[in-house]
Amino acid sequence: MNTPLCSLHGVVIKGRQIGGTIGFPTANLSLISKKPNLEHGVYGVIGYWNQHQLFGVMNIGVRPTFHDTREVSYEVHFFDFNDQIYDEELYVDVLFFVRPELSFSKVEELIQQIHQDVAFVKRSFSSQQSVNGCFSGL
Repeated sequence: MNTPLCSLHGVVIKGRQIGGTIGFPTANLSLISKKPNLEHGVYGVIGYWNQHQLFGVMNIGVRPTFHDTREVSYEVHFFDFNDQIYDEELYVDVLFFVRPELSFSKVEELIQQIHQDVAFVKRSFSSQQSVNGCFSGL
């Protein structure tokens, strides 16, 4: 997990606020950097904003559960972070693949899966902390 799969740079834009209504607020990125050549799915990430290092999960894809659009979105949920960062620049290191993007028939199923994704990513970061001490506060 030492070398990122890719690094993204973008500006946080206001989305449809769906993440916040289901308990997982997201920072939606309008990319400045080149679009990554990554499979649509969920990833473990570290974000960098205003001299803060933020651990989280990122969905890269088209949000099939909400049948929004075919346009690819880049949405990051940071753990234990509630600051409003609209119009701020954000850097994100995409560290590891969690699962492919899925479509759920019920929003409750999506929420349950996000809980599982968050738990998996937190465990992954915590196990790395015990190996090399570079992750703290999880």
